[in-house]
Amino acid sequence: MLRESGITLKEALEMECLKDCRLIAGFEGYNNVITRVNIMADPDIIYWVSEGELLLTTAYFFKTAHIDEQIQFIKELSKRNLSGIAIKIYPYLERLPREVIDLANHLKFPIIELDYQIPFTDIITPIFKEIFNKQASLLQKIEDLHENLMNIILTGGGVKDIITTLIQTVGNPILIKNHYFEDFIYGDAIYPWSYEELENKIEIFLKNNINNKRLKETYSTKLKIDDKMLDTAFIPIKVKSSVYGYIIVIASEKSITNFDIVSIETASAIIAVESLRRISIQEVENRYKAEFFEDLISFDKIRKNKAIERALYYNFDKQALYNIVTIHFSQRDLNIENQYDFDQYKNKAIHIINSICSYENTTFLATSKGSTINILFMWKNGKDLKSKIDNIVTEINKKIKEKMNLAKYKIGIGRPYEGLENAFKSLKDAEKAIEAGKKYVDAEIIDFDELGIYKIFCQDNLKEELMKFYRSTLMPLCEYDTKRNTELVRTLEVYFETNGNLKKMSQKLFTHYNTILYRINRICEITDMDLNDEHDRFSLETALKIKKMMGNV
Repeated sequence: MLRESGITLKEALEMECLKDCRLIAGFEGYNNVITRVNIMADPDIIYWVSEGELLLTTAYFFKTAHIDEQIQFIKELSKRNLSGIAIKIYPYLERLPREVIDLANHLKFPIIELDYQIPFTDIITPIFKEIFNKQASLLQKIEDLHENLMNIILTGGGVKDIITTLIQTVGNPILIKNHYFEDFIYGDAIYPWSYEELENKIEIFLKNNINNKRLKETYSTKLKIDDKMLDTAFIPIKVKSSVYGYIIVIASEKSITNFDIVSIETASAIIAVESLRRISIQEVENRYKAEFFEDLISFDKIRKNKAIERALYYNFDKQALYNIVTIHFSQRDLNIENQYDFDQYKNKAIHIINSICSYENTTFLATSKGSTINILFMWKNGKDLKSKIDNIVTEINKKIKEKMNLAKYKIGIGRPYEGLENAFKSLKDAEKAIEAGKKYVDAEIIDFDELGIYKIFCQDNLKEELMKFYRSTLMPLCEYDTKRNTELVRTLEVYFETNGNLKKMSQKLFTHYNTILYRINRICEITDMDLNDEHDRFSLETALKIKKMMGNV
């Protein structure tokens, strides 16, 4: 129990109502904190007592109960973290049993001998009054702090000024980890550690506890900093039940008290409002960018021309080279419970992308729609262009994987085209690369230029012809497998995977060599094609790729 929530046993014994009373056991619990006072009518009271209570009673129970019951009773009170027990020993007993006294000393559980002439009400009323006054004083301090923090915001101050004020109030180092903007914010105070080490410790702790639901509320733990284990409290900054970051206080100067926690929790609501303001500004910017991008890729000439006229606002040269990178989130993280959280998650991804692209000194525009983020890049010339694009996309992929726990996503890279009016072609490429990644390319990053023959398969106007080709080549074999419950299509796939090596096929399929030979002959009979013929081999291999691309056909 934290000291400022009540008064200590020592303070109570110094009050007028207890001046003729004395502590007779459990002396090491002298500084236990009293938050309430209760009266014992019978020993069943142990089922209703609370942590921090001072229990008042007579020695009647100790006179009538067996010594084992008395010992068990004291153990239970200590186990339930009562501040102590005050007993009117006289006239029921001359003294408490030695076993009870020894146990109380061992458990550091205070026992006070009360003056039998003092009514319990004369003890309860003044103690409650003292506790109330102390808690009222605490509330007043918190209210004054809240008013002070609000004045900081209303007079143009920021989150850094709030942290500086909190540090002065609680007397320990405080910083903020903002999940949304991926930054740490410090006050003006001097921190006794390396910022890099401190941030690294916090990042590791949060990453290891990403699914810890208790972190949605104030959470206390220990962090090892400079080879010292320090008490650390994480107070969440919450908006609409979503955690946007934490105010972190580290007990390097003194212990963290209840007043400290309540003070910081008061500040967290104000910081949440300030975070919302920053987010709102970014969302407005994103909205304008999204409108520009939608106009730019539109087939409506009026909208497209309107976007091209506004290109200079985003530092785009109409005649430069442009390519688009698309990130498609196909599955939400388990911690994302609703559309609002998912939208904020995408906005966080845009913030990460903006940071990376700005660092690379690249002219770009990132915008989101649905489950997709599109990044429009401008390039002044084609020199080392592929290397530049690959480096940026690789870094984006690395940071999204590191900073965001998205379960599944694909990144498609469109080809560069000359002229801003042709940027939509690169978007089509990027979308086809994503589509290819869903069906037959097992990679997170898919460059349309590197799809090879799959680029042909991605052409919408060829789909009907591809289906006709599939039906005339591989479909009879698929139907035969379905009817006879055989594995001839799988055998054909392994045939191409092993370049027709029958021994390797036998090993991979765990099947006898003669059985493989028999299956090859049946494949040739059913498809009416010869695997020894180069043209027929190419046709069957292409048909397998079409089947994979088309899914369940």
